Amino acid sequence: MKKNVVGLIGILIVMSLTACGNKTEISEETTQNDVQTDMVYNAYKNKMTAEELSDAFIDGSVDAVDTADPSSAWNISDLNKDSQGEELYSIGERVDLDNDGENELVICGPYGGIYLDCRDDKVYEFARGDGSAIVLSYTYYNGDVWIMYSNDMNAGYETYHMEKYEGADNLAAEMNFGEELIDENDPDSGMKYFWNGKEVSNDEYDAFCSKIFAAQENTN
Repeated sequence: MKKNVVGLIGILIVMSLTACGNKTEISEETTQNDVQTDMVYNAYKNKMTAEELSDAFIDGSVDAVDTADPSSAWNISDLNKDSQGEELYSIGERVDLDNDGENELVICGPYGGIYLDCRDDKVYEFARGDGSAIVLSYTYYNGDVWIMYSNDMNAGYETYHMEKYEGADNLAAEMNFGEELIDENDPDSGMKYFWNGKEVSNDEYDAFCSKIFAAQENTN
């Protein structure tokens, strides 16, 4: 009888130790899962808003990159100054330029400056003026914001290209319009007008342009 009791006690001790070991393994696994969950939560919690990213770019703590070339990072301190050391660029308004409900940051400057889109914890170069043949601005047309590039550097010739976005990485629509001399060698030949590749009358062209330019915002 005594041997049976001793044997039973031994079995209970082994079972208890085994249970404790399993409990330790479960506890360690649970702790690892908790840590991973906390990391994901903190990453989500600490994700910067578009407004915060704009502020971070302005104070120089976040760089801007070109979506087509992630290695092209540049800082606000890299923006050029003129020969007298004066700033060529200035901080402009925050406007929803891509119709997604969040504001983009306008950097006013030469040829219309630069527009920046802030998303996914990064600041992206959304649009940029690039010389007198690609002057950047934006306008309102049919309830949406359109990015506009203007070329009026030559007498007797001017063209405009407009882009509407639904999110900065989603080009939803484009338009082209302009005017040019009927005979480029004769300044007195009169003008012809076109819209999206089709020639239109002077009245049609003026009616369309009056809507576009009345709502245009220059960002030089």
